[in-house]
Parts: sequence; structure tokens; C-alpha cells
Amino acid sequence: MGAYRAFFGHVDGFLPGAHFDSRQAVKDAKLHKEREAGISWGLDFDGERAADAIVLNQGYEDDLDQWDEVVYTGAGGRDRNTGRQIEDQTWENRGNAGLRRSRISAKPIRVIRGSDGERDYSPASGYRYDGLYEIVEEWTEVGKAGFRICRFRLRRLPAETQELTPVEQQVRNILDQQGQGAVDQNGADVSEAAAQRRTTTVERIVRDTAVVRRVKRWHEHTCQICGLALTVGAEGKSYAEGAHIQALGGSAGGPDIEGNVLCLCPNCHVRLDRGALYLTDDFDVVDRYAVGLTTRSVPLRMVEQHRVRRRFLRAHRRFWRVDDLDG
Repeated sequence: MGAYRAFFGHVDGFLPGAHFDSRQAVKDAKLHKEREAGISWGLDFDGERAADAIVLNQGYEDDLDQWDEVVYTGAGGRDRNTGRQIEDQTWENRGNAGLRRSRISAKPIRVIRGSDGERDYSPASGYRYDGLYEIVEEWTEVGKAGFRICRFRLRRLPAETQELTPVEQQVRNILDQQGQGAVDQNGADVSEAAAQRRTTTVERIVRDTAVVRRVKRWHEHTCQICGLALTVGAEGKSYAEGAHIQALGGSAGGPDIEGNVLCLCPNCHVRLDRGALYLTDDFDVVDRYAVGLTTRSVPLRMVEQHRVRRRFLRAHRRFWRVDDLDG
């Protein structure tokens, strides 16, 4: 059997947010070559050892996961039976050398999070593919156990600069073809309007991520705030929207993970996005503009597998200055 060839970037058929029940399933999807080790490495096009993926799943006590930025501890120096660090890590370790090579050659790293990782950013069970990161720095330092460890700082590639998945590229190609030389019924050029529609369509498709679809499925397309279950079209299909509590995008944007997404009807979605609704740390939904006999707050509808995280509720309240205005 030949040496494993590192594969950089997205893997066909798997969008960021894809969920897997086990490490074996992650390996079968070819997102990571190992069933246990944290670093996936192989030979790059130049025949050098390079890493293409990592798993974050409570691997080392020195790891720090802040979603957009990860400080990752390299491999080696641990007792196989206890998992405790018993000696220094080195750059000769194949995984560490692979990550270093990928930093030098500016290759993206696929990041997979497991349920035992940082609670605010990890799935409730199994593993989730969370997209591409770049390694921006590496160094050594003495870790919490008293031994020297190899450290890597990774930053998540912005959505607009991440390479498109095959699905997204296919949609964009089709829409670009449809928009070429667009004219209205009177022969007037509407290419600018067509371009705006194409952008909106692509963004709408990309926004309905694997994470959003999973949350809507958990709640059976029923609004977590008002309990409305919409059906649309002649076939009576269920309709709901995935609402990010801490909005995506920008330097202070929230992550596209289950703990930052609610299943809402369009009306409640708009009201949450505009700050008319907010959530307390007790998961009560407050209507800031309730008047008369209208109920001011209702409990958020929850299901066991959906772990909504308080840090995103607080970020939403800070953005809308709820404490300043309502306190």
C-alpha cells in the first residue's frame, strides 16, 4: 500500500457543519486519515510530510479553542495508558513536522470538533467538520504538565475567502451562466439586477448549512419561540428558518454551530435579528415591545440534543444593548 497523500481543502460531498457519529465515520469520509490520532498527515505534491486535518476533542490540557482562533498542542510525549504528558514534544514527531510544513507552504487545515472539546463550540455528540483554518504561527513552550510542547496557532479562513465546496461552485456556475447577457422583455439590460439576484440566491443556499438543517430537523420545523409549524406549497412541505443568535460575519461574528442557531418561523426570525426579541440566561424569550395583555416573556422550546449556549445569548444582548435599555 502506497504512502498516504495529503489532501488539502474541502472534501467532495461534505460541507462545513457535516456531522459524524464516530471517528471511524470521519475517516471513512476522508476528512482525516487517522481513527485515533489528532493530526492527519501525509506526503504533499513535493514529497514532503504535511498535515491536512486536525481533531479537537479534549486532546491536550493546553489546547485553547475560541472558534475563530485555535491554539493547538502538537503530538508526542504522552503515556499511552494514562494519557499524561511524561516527556518533551519535538519537531521530529511526524504530526508536528507535518503541521509545520503546512504552515510554511500555506496549506489549509480541515478542523473537526468532537463532543469532548470546548463545550461552547463542540457538538453535543459525535464529531462535526467545521471548515478550513490556516496555521499562522508555531512555537515551543513549557506546558501545564511541566514538559516542552509544540504549539500551533490556527485562524479560521473567512467564509468569503474559503474555497467553494463543489456544491457551492456548481450553484455559482449555473447562476453565472443564467445571468450572462440578461435582458428584460423590452430588451433592456438587467445584468446588474441579475447579478444581485444570483448573489442573493447563492448566499441563501450557502446559509442553509448542514448545521441549520440539522437544528430544523431536531425541532421538526417548529418555531422554538411561538410554536408555529408552517407548511408551504401544494405538497404541504414544512418550512422554518435557521436563525443565528450571534450574527455571522464581521470581526465579532458568531460561529455557524448548533449552539448558536435557533429554529424559528420567519416572523420570530426577523424580530430576533432586529433586537425586538432577546433571550435571558434562563432561556426565556423576552418581547421588548410587549404592550397591554401581551405576554412579555415565554420559555424557549428545547429538545435534548440541541444545546443552545449562553455565550451567544449574551453576545446578542450586548449587540442590542439590552442591559442598558431594559435594565
